[in-house]
Amino acid sequence: MTEKSTLVKAAGLILAISIIGRLMGFIREQVIAAEFGTTMATDAYLMAYTIPNLIYVILGGALATAFIPVFTSTNINQGREEASRLASYIANLAALVMIVIALLGILLAPILVSLIAPGFSPEAKALTVKLARIMFPCVLLYTLSMLQGGILNSLQHFTMPAFTSAAFSGTVILSVFLLVPEMGIYGLALGTVLAMVVQVLIQVPAMFGRGLRYYPSVSLQHPGVRKIGELVLPVMIGTGVNQLYVTIDRILASTLSEGSLAALNFANKLMFLPFNLFVVAINTAVFPSFSALAAKGDHKGLGDTMVFGLNLVGLFTIPAAVGLFVLSAPIVRVLFERGAFDAQSTQMTAFALQFFIFGLFAQGAYNVINRTYYALHDTKTPVKISIAVVIINLILSLILIRYLQHGGLALSNSLAALVNMCLAYWLLRPRLPDLPEKRLFINLGKILFASVLMGLGVYFLDILLAARLDLTYLKGQLIHLGACMTFGVSLYLVLVALLGVDEVGEFLNRLASRLKGKARQEGKPEQA
Repeated sequence: MTEKSTLVKAAGLILAISIIGRLMGFIREQVIAAEFGTTMATDAYLMAYTIPNLIYVILGGALATAFIPVFTSTNINQGREEASRLASYIANLAALVMIVIALLGILLAPILVSLIAPGFSPEAKALTVKLARIMFPCVLLYTLSMLQGGILNSLQHFTMPAFTSAAFSGTVILSVFLLVPEMGIYGLALGTVLAMVVQVLIQVPAMFGRGLRYYPSVSLQHPGVRKIGELVLPVMIGTGVNQLYVTIDRILASTLSEGSLAALNFANKLMFLPFNLFVVAINTAVFPSFSALAAKGDHKGLGDTMVFGLNLVGLFTIPAAVGLFVLSAPIVRVLFERGAFDAQSTQMTAFALQFFIFGLFAQGAYNVINRTYYALHDTKTPVKISIAVVIINLILSLILIRYLQHGGLALSNSLAALVNMCLAYWLLRPRLPDLPEKRLFINLGKILFASVLMGLGVYFLDILLAARLDLTYLKGQLIHLGACMTFGVSLYLVLVALLGVDEVGEFLNRLASRLKGKARQEGKPEQA
């Protein structure tokens, strides 16, 4: 087999693992929906998971983000042994802190649940407390998993960190079939903890295989530890502000009818399916260039690359948003409506989905703009913007929830995402004076025009087929949805080609080049 064939095969494997992980996550949501539907049990599980999730995303995520550049620098300049010491010190320190937090969380669970679920009934609150106590060890396990992934990626090993999401989802799915029949919703909570354990364990062999050693000690005086301590606070603030979106939604949803929280969750996961598939691929193709261009002082190249990324986000997310809006009910019905997830659940989820999708492009675009700030070593501006937008989101939520119930929460989230994107872009413009805005807005206009025409075509085909097919059975639903989606994708591709949106070819070239680079690194023997 030639080197080129080997690289293509390895690159395909890396991309396939990432895609499989995303799809497995969606299948996990399907299995949970079929077992529990939009019920009090699902609401309690989601709210119980919110508490440890909020802690480990803010603390663990910030720690992992601050750790990676310091670890990489240490490994390059001082060698693998010193990098091993730094990794051990940080992992041990993080473990000690997270164990204390987990124990406090278990002890204070009733208070925490009362704070984040003020609208829950006494029965729902009691169930949420029990589930939260089961899942609080996740704060430790997920933090360790994030650190492991950061270390392995820094050492140019991408396969196992990419596989962790699939392993997590697979373990949760197995727990639904093996534990839930005997333990009910408690089995799902326990399965979530076991899934975190699996994430940690499967990365250990890869770490030792890269020449790392473990040192069972902690040193607060180590220069790398002190540097990470300096970096972690601003990242933690930014991460915490971003997590307030989810927390605000869930607190307010607890005051609505039973199942509202579950419907929001399933709609949000469905909206983020195209986001995760497409934006991750865009990240692979585009983001590695940002820091290099900024380091060279090439602001024109940075602006060109950012515009390229924004157009790519639009190319994939705008038609996906239009399609999800037009076919919201048929998509939710086919993907979720079985078992405990009934027609009422479908209606509630589709209603939220139609409002969520207004923010799909903004979420992806902000991802690109935010990375541009980081490439310019500016972490303060995104935090300031996020704080302002959280306040806007809260105000909109309090207003819209009165008229649209859980749909109002979804709409406020989308409107806040749009404001977030616009503010971030507007404040970045003066720092990139050669930004090719004409190309940006012309291409986005073409994409929007093609997407609207595609949406109209799908809308009329949907009406036509719905009148001729028996949609009470899965076969008819699949034929209906498959025909609409095939027609929509085909029409959109033709329209984009006719309108001359030229990002597709460049994207594929960059993605192939980046994946081959990863594959080449995967194939190199590690130096001890």
